[in-house]
Formats: sequence, C-alpha cells, structure tokens
Amino acid sequence: MKNWISSAFTIALAAGLTLLNSCKKEPEPVIYNDYVVPYQLVEETFRLGARSTAIISNKSIMTRTIKLPPRTVYWAYWMGAGPEPVDALAKVILPAAASKLTKDPFIAYAWGLLSALNLTEIGKSNADIFFMTTDQADSFSFTNSDFQAFISKPQTKNIHDKYIDILDTPADQDKTIIMGLRNQNYSVGVDVKIKVWAFVVKPL
Repeated sequence: MKNWISSAFTIALAAGLTLLNSCKKEPEPVIYNDYVVPYQLVEETFRLGARSTAIISNKSIMTRTIKLPPRTVYWAYWMGAGPEPVDALAKVILPAAASKLTKDPFIAYAWGLLSALNLTEIGKSNADIFFMTTDQADSFSFTNSDFQAFISKPQTKNIHDKYIDILDTPADQDKTIIMGLRNQNYSVGVDVKIKVWAFVVKPL
C-alpha cells in the first residue's frame, strides 16, 4: 500500500512539474533578421586627448546625440579603445549564413547570428563610455569620477552589449540618448572606435 501511494505521489508530482514547465513563458527569440534591419547611428573613430590637456583644449571628453529611429526594436553598441580591439574584431570569421547578410561581425553578433564575438585582444588602452538622458548630460565632466548614467562602462577596453527592449532603456520621450566618452588617463591620449546601430522593423 505504501509503495502504491509513493508511486502515485511520484506520478502526480511529475505531472505537476510538467504542467508548470509548460506554462512558463518561452524566451524571446534572439534572431530578428527576418523582419528587422540594422540602421547605423554612429560608426566613427574619436581621438580623446590626455586629461592633462582637458582644461586647455577640452579634447579628453566629448558627447554625441543619438536619436533612435521610429520602429526601433533594440539597439546595440561596441567600443574598442586603442588599435588591438579594432583589429581583433576585423579578424572574426563569420559563418556562411551570416556573411550573406552582413560583413560586419558586430552587426552579426547584435543581430543574433553569432553567439559571441570571442575577442581575445582586449587592448592596452582605456576610456569611459556613458549613455545618458539629456538631463544627465549636464553633470558629465572629466572631473566627476563618480558620475553614473543609465548605462555606464567606466574605464573599459572593449565592450559589446545588446539591448533587446528599448522600452527598458531610459531615454527622452523622442528616444534621444546622449553618448559620452571620456579619457581619464592624465598623460596619454587614445583613439576610440565606436559603433552604435539600431535594429528597426521593416516597413509593411
């Protein structure tokens, strides 16, 4: 009798777990290439001077206004400080299926066609990058080492992140984001490569 009750309990428990798992929300797909196209917002190299020259020329810090286009599903960014990360990104080999859609490994990664970039050269240089709303930009300066924004990566050599839902990203009502770059090194300048792309739903 005890064995029968134990077996029945085990079967009921397994059935309950199966039902619970079937009710769980499926994860959102990470590949949007069927109906979402990449749209370039920023792809430039910026020269950030040494902090020692900031008072004279103010070249160790810069901001750039980014406006997400209508129908943006998500946006992605990448920064390489110094030549090493840029060279490493260029050497990433794309699978055949991905190469038919883009030649840029970053776009393939942000599109969900690559699971990782596998960048082994992270560089020897550093820079700060921040993404801010316009009201946060007022307090952005090279002297404020405690500055925080809704996305901040202080003193980073190489970053590559994807933001799936722009509704979770603080931004102005017109989807304007301020990008801030800063070089905290007192005596050495750095070249910074920035990529910011939006992924936009195709028109019907």
